[in-house]
Parts: sequence; structure tokens; C-alpha cells
Amino acid sequence: MRSPGLRGRATAIGITLALGLTATSLAGCTGPSSQTSQPSQPSQGQASQTSQAGHATEATSGIGKIRHVVIIMQENRSFDSFFGTYPGADGIPARNGQFTVCAPDPRSHGCDKPYHDPNLVNGGAGHNLSEAAADIDGGKMDGFVRTAEDQSSRGCSATNPPTPACLLSSPPDVMGYHDAREIPNYWTYAQDFVLQDHMFEPVDSWSLPSHLYLVSGWSARCASRNPDSCVNDPAQGSGSKLRLKNLPAAFRSCLAAHGVTKVTRASLTDLKVIAAGEACLGYLTPAERQQLLGAGGENLDLGLYSWTDLTYLLHQHGVSWAYYVQSGIQPDCDDNPDETAAGCAPVAQGARTPSIWNPLPDFTDVKQDGQLGDVKNLSAFYTAAGQGALPAVSWIAPTQANSDHPPANLATGQAYVTNLINTIMKSPDWDSTAIFLAWDDWGGFYDHVVPPNVDQNGYGLRVPALVISPYARQGFIDHQTLSFDAYNKFIEDDFLGGARLDPATDGRPDPRPDVRENASILGNLAADFDFSQPPRPAVLLPTHPKPGSASTPG
Repeated sequence: MRSPGLRGRATAIGITLALGLTATSLAGCTGPSSQTSQPSQPSQGQASQTSQAGHATEATSGIGKIRHVVIIMQENRSFDSFFGTYPGADGIPARNGQFTVCAPDPRSHGCDKPYHDPNLVNGGAGHNLSEAAADIDGGKMDGFVRTAEDQSSRGCSATNPPTPACLLSSPPDVMGYHDAREIPNYWTYAQDFVLQDHMFEPVDSWSLPSHLYLVSGWSARCASRNPDSCVNDPAQGSGSKLRLKNLPAAFRSCLAAHGVTKVTRASLTDLKVIAAGEACLGYLTPAERQQLLGAGGENLDLGLYSWTDLTYLLHQHGVSWAYYVQSGIQPDCDDNPDETAAGCAPVAQGARTPSIWNPLPDFTDVKQDGQLGDVKNLSAFYTAAGQGALPAVSWIAPTQANSDHPPANLATGQAYVTNLINTIMKSPDWDSTAIFLAWDDWGGFYDHVVPPNVDQNGYGLRVPALVISPYARQGFIDHQTLSFDAYNKFIEDDFLGGARLDPATDGRPDPRPDVRENASILGNLAADFDFSQPPRPAVLLPTHPKPGSASTPG
């Protein structure tokens, strides 16, 4: 169970929504038996000056056989929504083929049970700091439907016209789950390689803080370029206030014609107000919708990130890295899911464009080290893989369409991920690569496991995660407690001789609350590999596979 003291502030500092903002947001948006793992103790390696050359001398045994780590980060899915019925995993509680859990539904006054959702386009629900606390509900894990119905936004990506699943008038789909019928390749990877069923988002919040943790082990805000100026900030953003009276006259007249002349906080999720807001969307231009959202996303500077990230250690040890970003748009118009509604102007995302999925350009140490050029377009990944020239560490971020972030089509995201993995498997680098595939946050979707406390910021809810490698154990389910901190720990153990993002040893101290890689509850990804086996051959999958078999609860 969570400590109320640590989580109490989550609700208090949750992102504030404005009345006008919220009014517009109303329109917004089976397998073989598997092995299981035994928990392993975290390594406590000391910092060293291990270089890539030194690593090469150890590459004949153990973890040193991995010379390339590729982290593929997708978006906004809970573990139960993707693998809740996977055989052997810690999935949705069930007995005799029937689910034994449910979440209260404020609209129906019933309790909604999990159900198979065949739809490839979903809506999800809000997924910021306060909504994570609401979903967890003090460890009851029953707030998901309530959040989807009682909050002013589903947390869907902006589309124009809006995607029906994102509209508050639509039934929430947060209790829905998918299996091999919708995501056959993801289930095949689980059967052929490693599924991690206790991977938690590192922070109890949304995409931007999650990505900050992914590359740096912390989420903060900074007053200057001095790392000492940084203070803890798991929320990363606050809402803008814009009242109904400031909305265009035509929109207000349309609302009045539908019987809505005043919007109060208490009425924001009233079905009449929701219906009126959706009916009147046509009276708002994209620019007006973006204005309604506050600062807007175009050319937005995410912030000044002066604390130390993992690339600093990689650079100090002469270890190559790249952060690949696909050209396209990012999902949340002003970098905040609660400030996104259908129709706000899309925000370009590129290798040199700061984005909630690409925060490294705003880290001061990346600039100081002259490594902005290592943030690259995804096309460079395909070239490097084809030539057998992948860097030691790669991160890959998607576009909205490929991301699995609602309302992106799951088949599109699965095809994109499959193509990335096929590309690596065809590469000369396959025999020395570990692929870590995960989703950055839960996206509002149901999960039944209470996240453990590691510090005041996390962990967050469970997310799907897989390990794919020629040395990965086949059909293995890893039950260790993990977070994205385990990725950093693996990279540090493999390439940096166990050096950590530790203010006491890394040479660039910052006031981070703890060294996440050394958390006593954090498992070790080395348990997912069998380095005594010869490299396994590639498992090339079709990008558009046929649906798999139905799964059985329990």
C-alpha cells in the first residue's frame, strides 16, 4: 500500500484546469507456458572510467556480450490493457474464466468489469499526476472509470474533427483489454523472448516526466543553468485559465442555444454541457481552440533542464549514443494532456525540435558537451542498422500516428515497432543487441497492481515491457519490480563499469532526491538473459499480421 504522506501532495499539486479550457475539452478528446523469474539483488558497482575499448575486451562473456542497447518507447498503455490475460503473467484477477474486479461507474451507478475490446482506436483517460492518484485511489485501484467520466478531458491526442472515442459523451473504454487478436506481434515477442509483468512507470505522472526519468532518473524544474537551482517537479506543467466569457461570441451563442449559459466547475462533466460543447465545436477555428488551451505548443520551450542526464556519463566514458526522433507531430498540444482538446493546432516534432517525447535538446549538459547532433532523425537509425554501425545506446521516439497513444490506431503502431525490430534483427549488430520495448505511461487504462513506493515521485502505474535479444531467455516472464531506472542501471553496468547518476560520484552534482538505480526494490535486467547460450536467430514478423487466438481470463 502507498504511504498517504508521500502521495498526499499528488492531488494537491495536480494540474489545475480552467473553466473555459474544460468546456472545450469536453469535445476533446494465448501462448505457451512461460518460465518465471526469481528476484535478484541490484548491483552496487562503483564508478569507473570504463571506455568502449575496455568494454570490448569483456565482450566475450556475460553482460559484455551486449554492445548495443536500443530502447523503443511507445505511449500510453497499461500492462493489463495489453497483457492482462497473458498466460502466466500477473494479469487481471479472475476465477473460473470470470473477472473478479471492477471499477465504479458514476454515470451508471454500477461497477464496470474488464472486457475484451476489439477496437484498434481507443480513447483512454486523463493521465497526469492527480489523475494517477485518483486511479490508484489509495491502493483500491478502482478510480479509472471515474476519472474518464468526471474529468474534463480523456487525455486523447488532438484531432480535428475529434475522434469519437475521445469525446466525453462516448462510453469510456479504460476497462477494455487487448490480446493476440489485436496485437499479435506483441504477444509473439512475449512468447519468443521476455515479458516483464512488473515494469512500472518511473514517475506517477504523464509523458514528459516519464521521458525525463528515462534519460536522467529525475523530473525537475530549474531556475538557471546551475544544477543546484533544480527542484523536484513530477508534474511538469500547470493549466492556463481562460473563462467562458473570453470564448468567441459565436461559440457562446451556440452553447446558449443548447441551453448552456453558464459553466461552473460542478457542471463541467454534466452530460448537457458535454453535448453542447461537442455540438458547438464548429464555431471554433483551430487557432481559437489552441488559444483556449493556453500557451499553445508551437515553438514552445519545454524548460531548462540543468540537472545531469545519462548522456553526460556516456560522453565522459566515450560511449556512443543517439536519440532518434521520427518526423511528425506530438500528441499534447501544449505539452500537457489536460490542456489538450480536439482541434488544437498540431505541433511539429523533429530531431532538433524539443518535444515531450524528445527532451534531451533542453538538457544543458547535452549542449555543453556539444552533443545536440546525437539527437537525430529516425532515418539515421535505419542507415546505422543497415551498416552495422548502431551506437552503443539508442532511444527511439515515435510520431503520434505510430505511438499507440490514443487515438492512434494500434495496428499502425504495431507495424512501426515490428519494422524497427525487423530492421535490428537484419542488421549485422543483431548478435550483440538488446532491445527494450516499453510504453511510457498507463494512458488512463485499467491496471490492478498497486505501484510500490520508492520515493516521493514514484513508482507510477504498470506499463507493458518486453526484452528482445539473441541472448534473451525464451518465453520468460520476469516478475521482478522494475522501472525505466532499470534501463539506466543496465546501461551503466554494461558500458560504464557500474557508474551511476549519483551526485556524490558523477562529477556534476545536482540535488536529486535519490539515486534511482540503487533503489533496493529495483530488479536487475541481467536476469532476463542467458549469456551461456549461442545467439538466437532473428524472429522476423510481418508488419501486418493476421489476428491471433483469443485469450482466456484467469
